[in-house]
Amino acid sequence: MQSNATSWIWADAASGGVKGARIDMAAGFIEWVDQPGCACGDAVARQTIADFLAKAPFESPPPDVLSEMRDAVNERCLLTGPTGVVNIREFKGL
Repeated sequence: MQSNATSWIWADAASGGVKGARIDMAAGFIEWVDQPGCACGDAVARQTIADFLAKAPFESPPPDVLSEMRDAVNERCLLTGPTGVVNIREFKGL
């Protein structure tokens, strides 16, 4: 089943709170959020989509969430890289 999700939230056992991620395909980045909605202010980190695909995510989402995130990015990107390094050449329209 194909998902059109571009944002996720999951329980974080280490902190007893939640974490989240949002993909902004137009801008080419993933916004990682620690404790979204917390009155103390959300801690946010931005990671480029190319970095996410070539290296590793900044956060450690559950395997099912990570799989959905990779699928969401791959659905919308034309990927090339004969050496195994992933390069984003073109974003498809959302």
